[in-house]
Amino acid sequence: MREETLRPGGVANMYGDVPPFMGFEHVPDPADLNADIAVLGMPYDGLATFRGGATRRGPQEIRKFSLLFGSYHFDWDLHLDDLRVADVGDIDVVPGNNAESYRRLEERMATVLGRGAIPLMLGGDHGVTYPGVRAVTTHTRRPLGLIVFDTHLDLSEALDGDRLTRASPMLRISELAEVDPRRMCIIGARGPRNLPEWTPLARELGINVFPMDQVEREGIEAVTEAARAAASADGADVYISVDIDGVDPAYAPGTNSPEPGGLTSREIIRGVRVAARNGFAGFDIVEVSPDFDTASGTTSTLAARLGVEALYCQAAHRAGRHDSWRTG
Repeated sequence: MREETLRPGGVANMYGDVPPFMGFEHVPDPADLNADIAVLGMPYDGLATFRGGATRRGPQEIRKFSLLFGSYHFDWDLHLDDLRVADVGDIDVVPGNNAESYRRLEERMATVLGRGAIPLMLGGDHGVTYPGVRAVTTHTRRPLGLIVFDTHLDLSEALDGDRLTRASPMLRISELAEVDPRRMCIIGARGPRNLPEWTPLARELGINVFPMDQVEREGIEAVTEAARAAASADGADVYISVDIDGVDPAYAPGTNSPEPGGLTSREIIRGVRVAARNGFAGFDIVEVSPDFDTASGTTSTLAARLGVEALYCQAAHRAGRHDSWRTG
């Protein structure tokens, strides 16, 4: 059992000054993995669409701020003691080479999945969700639904001639044999940075889009319940992706494309809890840009908290303690 501490001083570092997520065991070779959840970093930032480069430091900063959180959660009244978690480090990406970097991620995730662990990936830009989802479907060969918290629909065919970028993951995922676009859900879409052709394409494909206006009218829990029902239809597994720009920049300023009018930190935490109520086949947190964050690490702290919430959702699911965070 991991030693309980409110101080990060007793946690060994993986390399440099970067600790493993929440101080859990660092397993450099995933072939040696013996865990239920494997945290892995994908420090890749491909073609920049506004403020490029900074998401490469996302995994290391999220890991650092994860040390704020311990293995007991007041909201859930739950310990993580029975959930085996390990951190397998970062993918050795090739800057500027999306295809090779994605291949290396899929290879690492294949090993993780082959060892019986569920991947929790720290990005990186949102393009990395595509190889993450593809690795899961390649392993399971089962139908997979997708719940994405994001301000953008990300349905571009290509960006500057490249089909593997942060502007295209939802379209690439919709092309996978195991993914029915009608099981794809995007929560929190808004703003003038979406392209005009994306909305009719989403309708044509059957992707479920829950715009920010609907979240405001119906509430994050009701919207996410509807998304989970659609994503898991007919018993499909569910992959969850949190693009941190789905959160209002008042709560998460450190991101590539900040968009005012988004989710609060409280809403995204509740959204993750509802989305992951019945567990997940994969989970990622992307587009955290520490170089544009506040001095106190507001965005990285929230991203770390969402990773922690994912772990507690999985622990509660395994223990039959669904929704134990609710007090009424």
